[in-house]
Amino acid sequence: MDRLLSWACVTRTTKRTINGIIRRALSQIKVPEAPGSVFALVDGAQDERVHPLLTADGNDYRCLYGTDLPHALAVTAPYVVALSSQHPFSGWFARYGRGHNWGVMLRSAAPIDALAEHFAGMIRARLPEGREVLFRFYDPRVLRAYLPTCTSDELDAIFGPVDAFLIEQGDGAWKVYGREAGQLETREPRWDRWID
Repeated sequence: MDRLLSWACVTRTTKRTINGIIRRALSQIKVPEAPGSVFALVDGAQDERVHPLLTADGNDYRCLYGTDLPHALAVTAPYVVALSSQHPFSGWFARYGRGHNWGVMLRSAAPIDALAEHFAGMIRARLPEGREVLFRFYDPRVLRAYLPTCTSDELDAIFGPVDAFLIEQGDGAWKVYGREAGQLETREPRWDRWID
């Protein structure tokens, strides 16, 4: 009987010790947070509701065409907007923009002003014959077609401070577009990295 009692104490002590070691080891593991914040590049020309919803109280946004625009231009301009549970536009983008090409989402550690400056520099593109045109990269149909054609240098230029783009596909599914070793990489989204 003493031998049985002794074995039970050893077993309990061993389990408790192992559980303590595991608990301490797990408490010391640092899981990196998803890098950066989530933003959207929004195309005001896609829907007349975009501008009034965007300019509603509580949203943080910047126009890629600059400030002090005539109203007719402001309502059709592209914007970069912060998306989070604190910004009302996030819910409107998810509810009304899906399937209507309102824009693309992106993740970046850069502040919104730096993102606006980066993207404002991409508004105009020069065609091979030299003609300058408006580059509508904020339209998901354009960006998802353009990114796979880019060279490594072109990817660096368009991504800039952006870690990844989340772009709605023609069938309503979403894909993450990122860079890996200078090449474009597409994958299914991990929604916990995109939803606050």
